[in-house]
Amino acid sequence: MKIHSMLGLGLASSLVCGSVATADLQELDYRIVANNAVAGDNNWTVEIYAVLDDGSRLDAVAGDGKLDKRVAISGGSFYQNAFGGNTSVAINPLLIPTFPELEYDSWVTIGAMDSTGAPYLANALLDIGIDWTAFEAGGDIYTDNGTWFITPDDDQGEHMVFTNQNCEDRNGVLVARLTVFDPNGVASVFLGALFQGKDATGATWQQSATIEFTYPTITDCNNNGVDDGCDIINGTSNDDNANGVPDECEFTDCNNNGVADEDDIANGTSDDCNLSGVPDECELVGGDCNDNGILDECENFDDCNDNGIPDECETFSDCNDNGIPDECEDLQDWDDNGVPDACEGLVAYNATSGAGYGSLELALSDASGGDIVWVDGTYADTLTDIDFHGAAVDVLILGGGSPTAAVQMAAGSSLHVGSSSALAGINSDTSGTASVSSDMHLHSSSVNVYRDSSLNLAGGHMILGDINQRMGSELSLDAPTTNVDGLWTCSTGSAIYASSGVSLNGSMVGTFDLFGSMSNSGTLNATNDVLISSDLTNNGLIAIHRGVLYVFGNVTNNGTILGEVDSGPGIRGGGEEPAPGDGMKVIGDYTLGENASLLMPHPNWQIAVGGDFDSAINDSAMFVMNQATLKFNGHDGEQLVEVMSGDYGPTEDALNPGFGCTYPLGTFVVSSGSHVVLTDGHNNDCDGMLAEVIYAENLYVAPGATLDTNGYIIYVSEVDNQGTIIGEDDIIIINPPLPGDANGDGLVGILDVLVVIADWGPCDGCAGDQNGDGQASILDILFIIANWS
Repeated sequence: MKIHSMLGLGLASSLVCGSVATADLQELDYRIVANNAVAGDNNWTVEIYAVLDDGSRLDAVAGDGKLDKRVAISGGSFYQNAFGGNTSVAINPLLIPTFPELEYDSWVTIGAMDSTGAPYLANALLDIGIDWTAFEAGGDIYTDNGTWFITPDDDQGEHMVFTNQNCEDRNGVLVARLTVFDPNGVASVFLGALFQGKDATGATWQQSATIEFTYPTITDCNNNGVDDGCDIINGTSNDDNANGVPDECEFTDCNNNGVADEDDIANGTSDDCNLSGVPDECELVGGDCNDNGILDECENFDDCNDNGIPDECETFSDCNDNGIPDECEDLQDWDDNGVPDACEGLVAYNATSGAGYGSLELALSDASGGDIVWVDGTYADTLTDIDFHGAAVDVLILGGGSPTAAVQMAAGSSLHVGSSSALAGINSDTSGTASVSSDMHLHSSSVNVYRDSSLNLAGGHMILGDINQRMGSELSLDAPTTNVDGLWTCSTGSAIYASSGVSLNGSMVGTFDLFGSMSNSGTLNATNDVLISSDLTNNGLIAIHRGVLYVFGNVTNNGTILGEVDSGPGIRGGGEEPAPGDGMKVIGDYTLGENASLLMPHPNWQIAVGGDFDSAINDSAMFVMNQATLKFNGHDGEQLVEVMSGDYGPTEDALNPGFGCTYPLGTFVVSSGSHVVLTDGHNNDCDGMLAEVIYAENLYVAPGATLDTNGYIIYVSEVDNQGTIIGEDDIIIINPPLPGDANGDGLVGILDVLVVIADWGPCDGCAGDQNGDGQASILDILFIIANWS
């Protein structure tokens, strides 16, 4: 590494009067040219140069009243040879062979090295006003009114290229050569003066400058007397890695081929796969256990224990003969005897008693209530059934096993599987509670919960196939998502607990209480009372055969809700009609989507709603409530009820859902404590051209109830108002047709006889067919006479 110390190197300017340029002199610089070249104390010889711009020259070095000229030394003295002098003019090169130390005399100059003028043509140096006495004794040169100089006609003032102490080539003119006695290694040299010369255009310049330095510190690892940095710059030493150290001082050749290791690698004559800077062939010993000529650390090999040694270079045990070293497997050692259980034939372990078993069957048969049994996951994959044999034990399948077994649980028992489980079936005991859980997914093709027993299922996600719940059974489904894809049969007293809800994609039949929400995309057949404690969303079919479907939340129907009327034998086997009040009771809002269907074709069906009734249905064939009851029994503020039918006036025909675009009701009931307000938020009248109203056979407003028509008309055959109707004028009574009134004028007389005569003969639905036998005849005239008004 190069280390140079150049103390005090700098410039200072001093301007004089007149038209004088002030550039051209850059600074003063120096170089050491010899060490201990003369006898005596430690000494060194230095040359000092004025560094000039290209094309400039130096003519004078002076001192005046503003800037003294000084060549000074501190901590040492200048060497003076008896045959030398104060300037280079006094140095006779012919004497040097006889007196070699004359070459290192101390003197000042402008360019020329001796009396011959070398390296110029001649030495024309003159001086004036300088007292040399102290300098001749080894001391300083000082003047405040003197100079050494040449004329601008002398070539020795022209700059030449010199190499400074930092091995840099520069343009300059030599101004002094000094040999310094430096016995303590602390001597410093100072030179300061006013310099004058001419630039490339011939204009005169003046500029002051100073320099001060001590002997520079150098590094010389090859001991050739030249700073290492200069060796590299001059090309006398190579530095291929550019680290500032000559290659010969750090040359390594581990393969003894005469080429530096780093050059071997750079040239591609040696590989360095691990980028260590050492050729691979020098690291093979101890680093190539399989002797394939490739460093172990540069190979892709099996290293199951991650110790950096290829498996092929080690000897392992493989007690279970599966081709994998034992230490590379996570083999269980439940009994902690140092031998993997698989090597002892153990697949199950009673963690409570400490006994190991060769089968789960033996472990369960030998277990006592409350024991914990661990099962190997790989072994569990092979099982076709798991039978707890009535033992209330906890079984944990370890290692993420996925048994494809039918599981017969026991009261008080539990089964915990790994990250994923696809069971063939899960069966509860005939009493008590059993639990099956998974760290992640739990899938089962079938689930059976027997009478008066409970089964708890839990997992990150559950997909279940067929489910059969017997009378009085309870099923808990604890998972963020639960999908049921098969047939779900629920007998009387069945209870389901699903805190995150259930998605039904298959079909469900029976009577049950569901504590949670349900989303139905399949088919739900309610054969008797069904309770859903939260929201119900229907995108499939819900068929109510008997009883009431209670929903304690909101109902959103985008599919079909059907009040089934069994004609026998039916799903209940007896062909029974619904009982009065059967249907649905919804505590929250009842929302019908545009493509939904609500079909309740029987006078006993009833839809009771505690919240708003919002219907976007726009096809009257999809809304059949003309015999059924729509009841509103809210007790918390106003209930908004959508008007749906197109306004065809007070015609009894509009009470038939097949007439026009009407959505007639059998009975419209506002219960005590309810406040119903009619609204129109959707276009339900098919063509959008008619105002929308309500048609109903009967309207009943109970005592304490309020019906606000909000400006919308209700056409109704009969009204029983025991409460309050706001907008009574909007309630319009539909009068039934008068028997015998063939022309519809409200009277039965001769004009009606004329209608029969006009329609005489076979006719289908004509006005003259008053008795409905398909023709206008004398019988119709007799019918008119019988009803004559």
